[in-house]
Formats: sequence, structure tokens, C-alpha cells
Amino acid sequence: MTSSLRAAVAFLAVLALVTAGGGLVVDNADLTPEEVNLLFAMREYTQTYNEYADRLPGWVTGPFENERVDLHVESPDGVLVIGITFKDGKIVQFDAKGCPDPIVTVTTDPETVEEVMVSDRPFDAFRAAMQNGTVTIKGETFIGTLRLGLVRFGFWVMDLIGL
Repeated sequence: MTSSLRAAVAFLAVLALVTAGGGLVVDNADLTPEEVNLLFAMREYTQTYNEYADRLPGWVTGPFENERVDLHVESPDGVLVIGITFKDGKIVQFDAKGCPDPIVTVTTDPETVEEVMVSDRPFDAFRAAMQNGTVTIKGETFIGTLRLGLVRFGFWVMDLIGL
């Protein structure tokens, strides 16, 4: 996986950590206990991360600030699809059946989700997951692919100058 692709996935992971001030809605509650636990852990993590999100550069958060993203968490039991809806750079909704027309799809495993959530440096943990291939990202629309390319370029520049 290229470093720019890894950086783009890190960007989306960071975005997934932001919450709206009005609270978070979780749709489609017909889930297994493990899926419910993961969603609640993600909800708590997004609330904690909200304070950090304002420090991210606009070129990272801007392209996805009012979009829908699907997160595919793959396990031996199958794939949990979590749709994440952003408004003004904040997560306003999780949907356990995915989003209609997501702009991008992020794919990973439950262990990686947990590693990012418990890390004291979640952005770096997500970038490391991109680098080692445990996270992948794919543009689902033409606009999503273009925006993802812009973010990948930004991360490539960061890697180039050693940030």
C-alpha cells in the first residue's frame, strides 16, 4: 500500500472520531452483541476525540465534512458495515447497515478499530494501520475518488517532509 493511500485512510479514521454537539444517532439496532459493543465503543471514542478534531488541518477534514462514509469491519463471522454520516465535519449518525451512496469505503478488522480507539495517538495508529495494510480505502464515486486523491497527496507531502 502506498504511503499516500495510507494517509488517506488515516484521514478517514480521524474523521470517524468527530461527533456533533447534538448527540449521536445509531440506526438499525438489530445487531449481534459484539456489533452493539463495537458501536458503543466507537460512539464513546468519537465523543472523546471531538476535542482533538479541531486541530486537524482543513485539507484533511474539508473534503469529507458533509458526506457519508462506509466502514467495513471484517471478521470471521462476516462483515459489519457501519455507515457514518458527517455534517460540518462532525459525525451525526452511525447506521449499522451502511449508508446510501457513500463517497468512500474504509475496510479493516475489529482489532485495528480497537487499536485506534485505545491509542493515545489515534491518528498515528490509523496511519500505521494504513502502512501495514490492515486498513484500505476506496473512492466509491468520482467525486470521492478525486477528494481522496487530494487527501492522499497531502499525506504524501507530509511523508516527504517528515511530519
